[in-house]
Amino acid sequence: MREQDRELASGSTLPEELERKLLIFFDPNCVVEKGFHLNLSAYKIPRYIEEYLILKLCGDVPLTKCFSKIIEYLRELRPEPEEKDVVLNKIMSEGEHLILDDFKVVTDIKFGVHRLEIPILNLKKAMIDPKILKEHEDLLRNGVWGIGRLLFDSERSYGDAMSEPVLMVEFHPYEISSFDIQYFSGARAHFTDEEWMDILIQSLGLNPRLYDFEQKILYLMRLVPLIECNVNMMEFGPRASGKSYLYKNISHKVRVISGGKASPSELFYNKLTKTIGLIGLMDAVVFDEINYLSLSGTEEMIGKLKDYMESGNYERGAKQVSSDCSLIFIGNVDRAPSSPHDIDSFLPGFARDTALMDRIHGILPGWKLPKIRSSHEHIARGKGLALDLISYWLHEMRKFDASTIARNFMKFGNVTIRDERALIRLVSGAIKLMYPDLKVRERETVERIVETAIEMRKLVRDWLRLKLPHEYPNELEVEFRWRSY
Repeated sequence: MREQDRELASGSTLPEELERKLLIFFDPNCVVEKGFHLNLSAYKIPRYIEEYLILKLCGDVPLTKCFSKIIEYLRELRPEPEEKDVVLNKIMSEGEHLILDDFKVVTDIKFGVHRLEIPILNLKKAMIDPKILKEHEDLLRNGVWGIGRLLFDSERSYGDAMSEPVLMVEFHPYEISSFDIQYFSGARAHFTDEEWMDILIQSLGLNPRLYDFEQKILYLMRLVPLIECNVNMMEFGPRASGKSYLYKNISHKVRVISGGKASPSELFYNKLTKTIGLIGLMDAVVFDEINYLSLSGTEEMIGKLKDYMESGNYERGAKQVSSDCSLIFIGNVDRAPSSPHDIDSFLPGFARDTALMDRIHGILPGWKLPKIRSSHEHIARGKGLALDLISYWLHEMRKFDASTIARNFMKFGNVTIRDERALIRLVSGAIKLMYPDLKVRERETVERIVETAIEMRKLVRDWLRLKLPHEYPNELEVEFRWRSY
């Protein structure tokens, strides 16, 4: 039997030696079985919460028994939609109930109260004990997954006449208890660059064996807007290549808007409720299926998007907000473009504004990535890093600056300031992804990162030359240059 066949027969999509190293250099609480996919669609929980449950509930339980244990747990704490009124009746008749949900709190300053949103019970005006908000301020930002103890409170102790008589008095968030970024960076140092790529792709739930070196770099570029602040990126590629799945399942700091309509109130600031929109709260906002996306108040929206994409600031009414949120626009296409004219056909109407497109740092050529055709072949099996750990690491790495390192790997010729800024941000994010300690190691990896970033920016630049040849008469002139660190 060939070595590769032997490794596949072992049940893991990682080589045995690499999986062994993963278990040596990372704490067992950071590593989870990736091939164990539960059928939890009825419970509407993202993959990172599913993995959290596997780690917490199945540590001493064989995987064959894990599914029934988690189902039993969820049936009690996360009712299916048709069970909503049964649970509300329990709260009303028995006085209390535990719920697992993505809780969010809105401040209603007009009436001086907080409104607790409990999506699984379709409640938007429940109440919350103020002491919980002091301990878990993120409930006021973008919501937090966790278990809440709910009481029936007919007195509406922390509400008003419009409040629903349901009060959350206790809350236990689902989050990693601690994260040592130095430990994480130190563990990374024990792996080669391609081993690290394989671990990341495995951890994201896919089989790294099915990607060549170029495709691995390209796939991991999807994470750049999550690890680098204020990256504006587009991706076009075939359906079923994992574009939106990645963003929907990796982090509570990423919000996906699928088709439909997006409004200034949702994205920027709601004047009525005086609440900051998604762009002011998230690490990344993803606009999925952009060909079907319509913008409410198009002129205002386009103007604010352009201002924000340029400066990282926006204002609406009297509210001024600074944010480091990245913007990602995703579209489905069935073919690779043969010219900039094809890129034009990929874009929805609102994106054909040349000033907006110049603020897109790069177009990721998703048509170069394979479709996910067979779950047995394409889905990861064996050990990988837990998604909540990956999510927290990506968020923490946004605080680090690799722009000087990125700049030193490029020699700029005839480029605009926006070209330069775009390339530095794309390369900086990829360097942080590959080298958490910011100690660059292998020339081949960095050269491919720079080449990919140039290719991504060139797709934008060539489209701009098509539309405005007098403003963009020249090719994008950038070269890779190696500097050891």
